[in-house]
Amino acid sequence: MPRYRTYLTQRPQDKDVMLEYMELEAERGDTQAVQEYDALYRQRFGTSKEYWLRMADLYALGNHPAAASAALKEAARLAPQDHALFYRLAQSYSTDKEASDAADAIEHAVVLDPTNLEYLRSRADIAAWRSDYATALDSYRRILAIAPDDPGARLGIARVHYWRSQLDDSARAYRDYLARQPGVATASMEYIVVVTELGDYARAMELLEAYKTRFGDNLAYRKQKARVLAWAERPTPALDLITALEPELRDDYELGYTRTIALHYAHRPRDALASLADVARLRLDSKETADLTRFIYTPLRSNATLNLGYESASDNITLRHAGLAGEYVINPETRLFGGTDRQSIDTKAGSPYARPDGGTTVGYNRAWLGVQHRMSPRLSLDAQIGGGTATGDSRFLYELGADLQPRDELALRLSRRQDLFAVSPRAAALGIERRANTLDATWTSDLRYTVAGRLAYDTFSDGNDRWEAELAPRRAILRTQRLNLDLGVSGRWFGFDRDPGNGYYAPSLYQRYALTAFTYWKISDDDGVSVAVSYGPYKDNTQSGFRRGGDIVAEGFFGLYRDWFLDVKAGFSSYGGGPTAGYRSRTFELGLTRRF
Repeated sequence: MPRYRTYLTQRPQDKDVMLEYMELEAERGDTQAVQEYDALYRQRFGTSKEYWLRMADLYALGNHPAAASAALKEAARLAPQDHALFYRLAQSYSTDKEASDAADAIEHAVVLDPTNLEYLRSRADIAAWRSDYATALDSYRRILAIAPDDPGARLGIARVHYWRSQLDDSARAYRDYLARQPGVATASMEYIVVVTELGDYARAMELLEAYKTRFGDNLAYRKQKARVLAWAERPTPALDLITALEPELRDDYELGYTRTIALHYAHRPRDALASLADVARLRLDSKETADLTRFIYTPLRSNATLNLGYESASDNITLRHAGLAGEYVINPETRLFGGTDRQSIDTKAGSPYARPDGGTTVGYNRAWLGVQHRMSPRLSLDAQIGGGTATGDSRFLYELGADLQPRDELALRLSRRQDLFAVSPRAAALGIERRANTLDATWTSDLRYTVAGRLAYDTFSDGNDRWEAELAPRRAILRTQRLNLDLGVSGRWFGFDRDPGNGYYAPSLYQRYALTAFTYWKISDDDGVSVAVSYGPYKDNTQSGFRRGGDIVAEGFFGLYRDWFLDVKAGFSSYGGGPTAGYRSRTFELGLTRRF
């Protein structure tokens, strides 16, 4: 190398040797020497497009990408109509700071040669790199306009919709791609991920089994199956899969995320928190970790709630209530809860539901305190005691409850409670107490069907007894990004030993059958609106035949995982169809919760 320098000192005008020397220094990795002679060359001989292209090659050879890009940029400045040069310039940028420059360069290339598929693919890739999904989508659509069967563009469209959280559009695009390219394992799994995030767990499991048949029982299959089972509230098989995978996937973020969800649904809150800490360590500042943190912590936060409610019915009874309730979380398994409220029960003068002395209003004040403790993942116990006053008389109220989950798919709630039967001024003034014994069950036989049931037996202080049975199976029909729909049927039966005329509805037999629909409109992860509708025949022992009636209940949830949570509910019921006007009622409830 010293001989080159000596020669160039003696022959400073030898351009070819100077370039030859710079190439040798570039091969040796001496970028400083290349830059020194680059400056000398430009000072002595000027520049041209060809010179800058040669220097770009030399800087690339010397592993100096920033200088290579700068040289290409100079060449493009001297040849503003050379689309290939702008394409090469776009490809030379490799760091996030250079993404904008890469986008500018490829845009020039596409403007100069708008039908070049290679340029359009590069434009899509660079746009995706910059999270400019609108430009990426436009690029893929341009490709399809030129080459309608281009598989890369169809797959790109599916991925861009997913990155933009447009899950319905993404699912359609994946189906379109896979109809033409069914043998691509990666795309098949990506589609399953989209279906899972739509909440269609039954369909996701079907697709997973088809994937296994075609591509085998591989790692991707097992990881995604664990994810589907976890979100579908099947934590036991999900955790079995995770336990088998963890030895070979230590510090795997996706597996840790799934493990945290499964532990949450397995009612192991302390373990879920520990798993969350491990996951957060891997991707501390990611949106996925932030969302998971909110999901796990929200049920474990102490809170206070203001409740307001109103109910008015065609039997001239109006019920109003206002109260405060709160929970203090001692630890993940134990919490204290309590509250106080006031109920106002009104009717019209002369109503059979008026007080025995003819009064039309009764106020009922209550307060209670309780504790809940999870004994194990399968069993949680709770108890509360309190008191109330109505028309000057004190009342003792209590509730004992047990939540049992003997299997992932079966949840039971067994409870016994005592309270004043404050359904009308007459019943409240007479001091009628209700002791209710209830067994509620929810059975999710598979990932599409849910069966809700209830058995109850109540005794009353006026010597009356009541029994009740309810059965309501439903099927998941639709799962989209914005809308869920379940359809089902229901049957409800109850009866009293007698009707003592003490201010409450007491048929010896009531039966109702209905078609049911449950919808949930997902406004965002934090907000949504549900609408439940039921309609069908009903009859009690005083009626000669069945009549038709139904209910509609709309409920809005705003701030599901935020510090402030608003729950607003309104309902309307109408039962008639016979010679009488029937029965109608309207309800409204509002709950405002502050989490701490």
